[in-house]
Amino acid sequence: MRRSLSFCLSAAVLLGVVHAQAAAVPAPDVTDALGGAGVVVVEAQGGADGQALFGAYGPWNAWTEEQRQEAAGWSEEAWWSYWGAYESHAWALVDQYDADLNGWYADYYGEPLWGDEDSYLDELREEMGMPYPDGINVNWNGTWTDFGPCAPRVVSGRTLVPFRGFYEAAGAEVTYEKGTLTAVWEDGTAVTLAAGDAVLRWNQGEKLLEEEVGEPYIEDGRVYLPVRSAARPLGLEVEWDDYLSVVYLTDWDSLREEVDRRFTHLNALLAAASTYEADTVYESDTSFQLSGTLYGEKKHDTASLALTGEGLFRGDGRALDASLTLDLDAGGLEETLFSQAPDYVAEFFRQLSGARLEVRMDADEGNFYFRSSLPEAYRDTWVAIEGMPLPDVPEEPVTVGTLLTALYQSGGLYSDGYGAGALQESSLWLQVLLGDENFRVTRSGERTVYTLEQTTLTLGKQAGELGLLEDGSLLETLSALGSAPDVSFSLRAECSGEKLTSAALDLRLWAEGINPVEFTVTVRRDGQNAEGTLALAGRYLGRVDGAWKVDSVPTQAAIPTAPGEKDEVIPLWTWLEELDLI
Repeated sequence: MRRSLSFCLSAAVLLGVVHAQAAAVPAPDVTDALGGAGVVVVEAQGGADGQALFGAYGPWNAWTEEQRQEAAGWSEEAWWSYWGAYESHAWALVDQYDADLNGWYADYYGEPLWGDEDSYLDELREEMGMPYPDGINVNWNGTWTDFGPCAPRVVSGRTLVPFRGFYEAAGAEVTYEKGTLTAVWEDGTAVTLAAGDAVLRWNQGEKLLEEEVGEPYIEDGRVYLPVRSAARPLGLEVEWDDYLSVVYLTDWDSLREEVDRRFTHLNALLAAASTYEADTVYESDTSFQLSGTLYGEKKHDTASLALTGEGLFRGDGRALDASLTLDLDAGGLEETLFSQAPDYVAEFFRQLSGARLEVRMDADEGNFYFRSSLPEAYRDTWVAIEGMPLPDVPEEPVTVGTLLTALYQSGGLYSDGYGAGALQESSLWLQVLLGDENFRVTRSGERTVYTLEQTTLTLGKQAGELGLLEDGSLLETLSALGSAPDVSFSLRAECSGEKLTSAALDLRLWAEGINPVEFTVTVRRDGQNAEGTLALAGRYLGRVDGAWKVDSVPTQAAIPTAPGEKDEVIPLWTWLEELDLI
């Protein structure tokens, strides 16, 4: 796993960070293990050029001054190919160490320290349900793909999949006529490969596309393609897990749609939640209070924090003038909190009481300004970040599917919790609480009311039915919930047309144990105003209580998005340098 992670990091650097530059040493020509150009995932990192550079120069720490001068003209890609090759040699040394240690241990103690890794991997692949435990496997949107006797294979450093089996798994009808293989979908999309041709052709609507795939590999009359090339017409993301020899194919659009089909009611509430008009200016008042109490035998010690804010903002969030004031009182907890801290830490927290922050922003112009009462030397000085316009936020509605795909759509080791499988499992747990089957919806004209009530029992029953517990039966569910916390959750939301007019949420969680704990949350919303509370109480330790409130009303006032003409303004970097922060 360590090696796979390093491979992915190296690939990310090479693709997203390193820019090709002219240099004395040419950039290495690295071939993707999955076929074609793209992510660098090869057994020996750095490619032939990187291996040659490392062979000639050796470890960087042992370079002579003459070698350092020679390498000064290398391109960035050449440098990173060298480091990739260096890493391969380092891992080879680690592997040799592991083998030598295991051999010595077996000789000295009469049994190996650990078993054969290849045998372990074979067992792991079988446990994971791979159709080819001793070969290359393809995981498509979290599901293993079985190509029958036409298993994926590596030929000349390329991972290949059968044309027919691959596209039939994608829902296409595959035909062979007059020397041409054709895969056709119901929407009219077609992928073709002619006999003896090294070009894969397909259409996206009326647009025709093609890609060089090299000479097709044929075995027992079956045509094989590089998996990355085969996946490109379908818009699939392709990742390679070198440790398990797995190709991960992910169709994020289809996953998003699949998730959203199970959360239509919640998505409707998310779409209705924004009550702000983009071009309207609002005046807002915000408050947040938090207090903590530590129980003692003779007395209880309490500390408190209060944050208040006021200001103007535009409904689209791209213009802002706001001020925040913080009040902090360590109270009876001061001695406990700062007993082991340096004096300057305690003094800093004392200064935070009454601290003030002002912020002004114009996202269209790319200007951001702030000033604070701390540090005292710059109390009246605005700090500026200018000339960096922020891109417009897409007007696409926020959905559960888009949120989850944004969370999980990232490179990395899918077997470590990323990718389609992790997304699908997370969506199932969310479905237990907020899936469509849990809502009761009533409609009358323009008025729609959504209600939802959950308890530990209903949550457990739903989790069992979705296969998230070991057994889906009610009896097994009740048994599994024997030590579960007591949960109650309710939600009521009312919409007029496509706008949320009011909402109420209540959550209570009670956990028994050596120190019973109760957690409660309430949220209330009425139009553009909202408020809420939270409480966390340990019966014998203490408690934390919080409350917040936001009130917003439309106004005709203009938003000052920049300091006044007579105000002192300094650039951010100057401010950081003068404070010795950089």
